[in-house]
Amino acid sequence: MDWSIAKILTWSTDYFQKKSVDAPRLNAELLLGRALGLSRVQLYVQFDRPLTEAELAAFKELVQRRAAREPLAYILGEREFYSLRFEVSPAVLIPRPETEELVERGLEHLRRTNPAEPKILDVATGSGCIPIALLKNLPAARALAFDLSEEALALAQRNAAALGVADRTAWLRHDLFQPWPEALAGPFDLITANPPYVAEAEWATLEPEVREREPKLALVPGPTGTEAYAAILPQLPARLAAEGLALLEIGMTQGPALLEMARRFCTDLEVRVLPDLSGRERFLEIGRHLP
Repeated sequence: MDWSIAKILTWSTDYFQKKSVDAPRLNAELLLGRALGLSRVQLYVQFDRPLTEAELAAFKELVQRRAAREPLAYILGEREFYSLRFEVSPAVLIPRPETEELVERGLEHLRRTNPAEPKILDVATGSGCIPIALLKNLPAARALAFDLSEEALALAQRNAAALGVADRTAWLRHDLFQPWPEALAGPFDLITANPPYVAEAEWATLEPEVREREPKLALVPGPTGTEAYAAILPQLPARLAAEGLALLEIGMTQGPALLEMARRFCTDLEVRVLPDLSGRERFLEIGRHLP
């Protein structure tokens, strides 16, 4: 049977549907584009083009990996975040759309307060997507980011170089649960974090792409899921600049508990929980003068 682009897309979309893969058509198009070296638009322009045996074999290998629930971003080796292309690997958490909202809120704060040279700290940075996206939109800003994983830090540095902000970033290997070194003293105009916040009991309920493929260290901090916040929150009062803001992504059921925890550790700061665009509690915001 001759396999054209149109036929193989139909077949692979049906196959992914049977395997319960989300967005089956999109997955099929992106993987076929990778196998053929074509964009999605080019696929449609060449709909009737037949595939060679080598192209067909290459595509089927990618399909098998995705059907085995390997995340699409890991197969492609990249993920778009805040309109920027980031390298990703199984060493880091795949950037999520809701984290783009954290970046947007951070940009709004820094544009409103307008420090001359904004200083940013990103905690548990992973791929570096948060500080790099901020720097791409703030030409005068500088960022310091830390992570426990050497592989993650190496990948983040590659992303910073590829996106042209390497000269405005510094990277530190540090365990957030250990005493914070002098290098993290600040003060910082913006502190961001998307720390691990999945409770141990929740781990088994996650999708296979997450549970079996993404780094557990970046997702599960301990039994309750709030352990990382108990380590981060006491550090904030001494490290925020006078007009500084801390933005922490949280689990959608953790708002009340983390609000209470933040008020306990940040007694002289204002604290609130904010929803994401879906209306779910998603961000913990901490500062001296919240708007």
